[in-house]
Amino acid sequence: MKLESFIFLGVSLFFVLIGVVYWFTSYEDTGTTLLAGAALLGVLAGGYLLRQSRRIAPRPEDRADATLADGAGEVRQFPGPSVWPFVLAFGATVLGTGLVFGVWVVILGISIFFLAAVGYVAESRG
Repeated sequence: MKLESFIFLGVSLFFVLIGVVYWFTSYEDTGTTLLAGAALLGVLAGGYLLRQSRRIAPRPEDRADATLADGAGEVRQFPGPSVWPFVLAFGATVLGTGLVFGVWVVILGISIFFLAAVGYVAESRG
């Protein structure tokens, strides 16, 4: 997980550098705030992954002396095919469209989204 944390922290460093350059070239508050927010999101994810990588044993991907056989093994369980993620995305799309076209579309989108969420949770528990 160290590699992933360094990638996120590197992206955060990039956004910090771009944010500083952006501030001194444009003096525009909104873009600078958005770049700072993007940097903080990268620090959040990278910091979490770095903390978790220190709490667990190193994975073969994190060790320099690892061989290909160290990473081999049984693949665990994959989720089964389901229509609910598609319905959930459709409900979110209808909900977003409703913000443009009116309240009746928002109500329809919330209904589809809620139905899909309930169906997805019920399927995962059963």
